[in-house]
This record gives sequence, structure tokens and C-alpha cells, in this order.
Amino acid sequence: MKILQLVDTLYPGGAERMAVNLANYLKEKEVNNLLVVSRSSGKLADFVKNPDQVKLLHKRSTLDLKAFLKLFRLVNQFQPNVIHAHGTSIYWAVAIRFFKPSLRLIWHDHLGISQEVITNNPRHELKVLSPWIDFIITANANTESYWIQSKIKKSSQIRYIGNFPLLDAVSSTFVEPFTFLHLANFRSEKGQKYLIEAAKVLESRGLDFKVRLVGQAVDPSWKNECMELVSNQGLSNLVSVEDANPDVSKLMGQVHAGLVVSDREGLPVALLEYGLAGLPVISSKVGQCEDVLGNGKYGELIDPGNILQLTNAMEYLINHPMEGKRKGESFQQHVYETYGPKHFFKAYSEILKINFHLNLFEN
Repeated sequence: MKILQLVDTLYPGGAERMAVNLANYLKEKEVNNLLVVSRSSGKLADFVKNPDQVKLLHKRSTLDLKAFLKLFRLVNQFQPNVIHAHGTSIYWAVAIRFFKPSLRLIWHDHLGISQEVITNNPRHELKVLSPWIDFIITANANTESYWIQSKIKKSSQIRYIGNFPLLDAVSSTFVEPFTFLHLANFRSEKGQKYLIEAAKVLESRGLDFKVRLVGQAVDPSWKNECMELVSNQGLSNLVSVEDANPDVSKLMGQVHAGLVVSDREGLPVALLEYGLAGLPVISSKVGQCEDVLGNGKYGELIDPGNILQLTNAMEYLINHPMEGKRKGESFQQHVYETYGPKHFFKAYSEILKINFHLNLFEN
């Protein structure tokens, strides 16, 4: 059994982190696998436990023939049973499948669905490509429903499987004051500006705290706007805008609570990583976040974009740290039991066996 994953980059992000987690877990279970990165490597490459698994194509454009031929040669050499394509890597994966019809192709769609996405990025071209896609895995239930309703494939060929986190042991090294972590790439839908505005309100209430915004500048202009807002609001001592940090375990040990304040999401890996680290969490009601947090049992839930709700929830955690700690510990147990890798791979194994007659853990 051989699996070839295809992903655009290894810059810190949800899809990229899942690709690394898959590579590491498959390696641990002695499943022969290759992680092919089409465009450029990134800081997450350091967390692939076997560097020989990673192959880089240096793709410069969609029609980069040299890079595509390199991918084609890798496929010929490795002879995978399955190509597992993440996000927009599906286009080149379909091209490979066209030349290699015996391969099985799984598309892992990490995009959260909202009306904005449906309007601005409906991805109609995937209906044309769908005959070469054998199975679709989605990162949240709404995206699963969207593709089922679109009839891109039979409903039996589309399945939501929750992302899973892998995190090294977290050693707490944080100091006062109470520190919030927002781990998300800089894009408008991730809601960093809501958080900065909430910080301004908390400052006016005389609270002692810090907020760390950590992520890749996927949209550099958005990151610059966030930095300007921090400066204009006089919050530079309270809010830090930081580059992506792939050492998530170390990062989690330096903070007291985790935040998700997005307008839309699939199932953010960061939310699960907060859970593994035992952090109390505040999250907007988007994607699978409500489900992951047990509709509020394991963390505080707010409406997307509601700065007052966000501010009040942050103030509550600052003033009730022990209650937050207990909730974080409960969330930690919940994530271990419900969203660990064994649950992902149970479903993944079923897909391979039922659809392709392949046994994942037999070479």
C-alpha cells in the first residue's frame, strides 16, 4: 500500500498541517507514503519526521511543464495506489490521473463553506473534473452537504472526516499577564481586526492581559492593516502581530487561552491543538467549531463578528482563570477521545477498503 500526498506548500496552515500529520502518522504505522509539495516548502517541513518523504517540485505557475514532468516522474518511480490531493492541488492530481487511470484519487477539501464562498468561489470547474476524482473528503459537515447537493459525485463518494491534531508534549512556561493566542493565517475571514477592537475595549476596562496574533501573511495587506490598527489604537504593549511559528507545542505552553474568531471555517486544526494543550477556548460559531466544543460544554462560543460577546468572554477568562483551566482540561480529554488520529484513520481505512478494495495497514 502506497499513498502519495500532494499539497501546494508547507507554510503553516490548516491543510498543510494536516498533510504533515498524515505523513507522520502513516510513517509511524509503516505505511509507505510520499509528501509532494508543488510550489514551495515552509517551516512545517521541519516537522516531517522523515525528511526523505518530502519532495519539492518548485512549481512557478499552473502551466509549469518542467514541474509537472517532475511530478510525473515521481509518480512513475513511487508507484502509489492512491493520490491524496489537498485543496487546489486537485488540478494537477487530476492531470496525473488522466495519464495514469489506474491510480485512485482522493480530494481533501479544507475550505469552509459560506454564502461568500459560494458566490465568489463556486468552483464550478470541479464538476468537469469530477469523473477523475474517486472520492471527496471534506473538513466539515457543511462542505460535505454542499458537494452532495451539487451532485458532483454520488453521496456515497463524499464524506466529512474531522481533522486531527498531533502535538508534542506541552511544557508550560508562561508568565503573567493572562495571554490569549490567536493562531491563524492573516486573511480577512480570520477576524484579527475583531480581536484588536476587543482588546481596545478590554484595555478601557483596566484589565491586565496580552494578545498574540500568530500566523502566515497569506494576505500581506491584511496583516499590514492589522499592524496599523494596533498602532493607531495604542495597543502595541498589549497586542503583538507575529510571523508564523511552526513550533506549536512551545507556543501553546506560553499562553493561557486560545481563540478562534473567524467569519467562516472548516474544522480549524488550531482549535484541536488548543484542546490537546489543555487550553480554555473562545470560538466563533463557524464550521465544526460548535460541534467540537460540545455546543459550549468545552469552551465559550460567540457569534461571528460580535465584539461585545468576544470582549465579555475574554474578560470572564481573565477574571476566572481556575474555571477556565478546568474547562481546558475537560476539552483536552474530549479532543483525545473524539478527534485523535485513530478516529480519522478508522474512517480513512473504510474509504480505501469499501471504494478501492485496499487495506491501509497492509504493505
